[in-house]
Amino acid sequence: MHHMASPGRDEPEGWAGRMTRQARPFGAITKPGRARLAALRPMVSFTLGCALLALLLFLPATPGDFPFGWVDGIPVELLAAAGLLLLAQGLVFRLLLAVIGLAAAVILFLKLADLGTYSAFGRPFNPLLDVVILTDGWNLLTGTVGLAEAFAIIAAAIAVWALAIAILVYALAQGRKLRGPRAHRIGAVACILALLGGVADYADRPNPEGIPLLSAENSAFATGRIDLIRQSSLDLIAFESDLAADPLADLAGQPILQALGGRDVYILFVESYGRTVLSDPAYRALIEPRLKAVEKQLSEAGYGARSGWLASPTVGGQSWLAHGALLSGLPTTDQHRYDRMIASERQTLNALFRRSGWRTVAVMPAITMDWPEGGYYGYDEIFAAADLGYRGLPFNWVTMPDQYTLSAARRIVESADRPVMVEAALISSHAPWTPIPRLVPWDAVGDGTVFDAQASVGPTPKEVWAEPARVRDHFVRSIDYALQTIGDFIARFGDDAVFIVLGDHQPARLLTGDGAGRDVPFHILANDPAVLERLGPLGLDNGLIPAEDQASRTMWSVRESLVRTLTNAGRSEDGTERTAGSSTARSELIDKGY
Repeated sequence: MHHMASPGRDEPEGWAGRMTRQARPFGAITKPGRARLAALRPMVSFTLGCALLALLLFLPATPGDFPFGWVDGIPVELLAAAGLLLLAQGLVFRLLLAVIGLAAAVILFLKLADLGTYSAFGRPFNPLLDVVILTDGWNLLTGTVGLAEAFAIIAAAIAVWALAIAILVYALAQGRKLRGPRAHRIGAVACILALLGGVADYADRPNPEGIPLLSAENSAFATGRIDLIRQSSLDLIAFESDLAADPLADLAGQPILQALGGRDVYILFVESYGRTVLSDPAYRALIEPRLKAVEKQLSEAGYGARSGWLASPTVGGQSWLAHGALLSGLPTTDQHRYDRMIASERQTLNALFRRSGWRTVAVMPAITMDWPEGGYYGYDEIFAAADLGYRGLPFNWVTMPDQYTLSAARRIVESADRPVMVEAALISSHAPWTPIPRLVPWDAVGDGTVFDAQASVGPTPKEVWAEPARVRDHFVRSIDYALQTIGDFIARFGDDAVFIVLGDHQPARLLTGDGAGRDVPFHILANDPAVLERLGPLGLDNGLIPAEDQASRTMWSVRESLVRTLTNAGRSEDGTERTAGSSTARSELIDKGY
């Protein structure tokens, strides 16, 4: 009986063995190889999760630090998260993972929100106060790129945010499969380093080269945001004292504003007319000659000017905060303060003029919906966009050009049977700054249809905003148009009126760069030297270009200063003018970025 011999060490393989080897596909992984690969997958996934978490923690909150210029060392939060996940098991692991995922989602949202609010308003996002700007941001976005594109951008942003957090949590969840002494040792070392790094960072002890190896910047970021919310809550309580103490209370029941001699008064807010148009050499090259030309034109018409700087309560948007600050004399630096002002009994500048015999009028071409807040201000009449008789085409978001707005304001003033105090918003310099209007003969303005040809030409907002240099060019040319229009209007139709011209706020960071501040130009124009002479205590410079080193006043100090300087009862016992004690002080709120 024959037996098939098994191949020995020195014997060739049998037929079946050779066929098995020949039939094995090239590159196929054996069972031990697959096992090793399966064992590596959790480690690779967990490592990728840690890398994604590091990317999130390194993401800066300010545009100037973008993309990775914020954190100076390895984030201790990364070490703590990784270490604790390697040490935890079961329910503790799942709870820890949920906390890390939630914290990562909140921090990512806040950082992205900060990038937006720093770009637009030059300050961090305040969860307590800034919900209202989401609507304003949506309106600006749709007006710039269109409704469909705006939906796509928002949907994409939300999807990317959610997907990033989902991938992060899934990858970190693979850490539950990493067990054993090695994983526990790595976890323990990571936790110890995180603890030591946090203590060292808190004690502000960098390494000898001055660059810390470990950093707790993200923990400081989170606690700082909590402190911002707490301070905002306390600030709203403190604001009540501002409401209760009117600095003009001593003038209650007395005649005021006699120095105006019953003249009409125009308060003209110029959209986005900030200090940057004179401090930035590229803008100044166009705006300085324009202001000099307007000053010469007005001088020939008998008008003199005094100019200075005002610190606006806002940057990049929320113009109504600036209107509220100037008219109420209150630091309306956020929406909650503004809402509280609206509910108060503080008399606005409009109400004080009305009490003194002026007819008070609001000319608001940007208002296209109901404006219940208008009832607070003390206007005799409010003319919104639909009330101004404009029949021309809009200039994208801008409902009508400034020339038409001033023409409509003039008709209102001339139809009144008593002096008029008119507050008007000039919005041709509002984003998206295309197309740029041009002056037409004033007698051709009519119902505004003369502007249709201008409104139908020029690049689209999408084309302009595709190039930052083009945005800057359109912005400064819109400011130039606004100033030219104001100068031409006053020279032709000023009569004996007094004009107060100011910016509402600085434009967005895209146009100003970093560190531009909150100052806006402030001009008072009159054809009566006696009126201008009364303004001496305000410390304004002659002409339309204020000195660069002139001290800035807060916008909310103007109400008291104007009333006192233009009121005979505003003089102290020694005959000098009494001005607001806070008129030359910068608000701490502005310094803190509220």
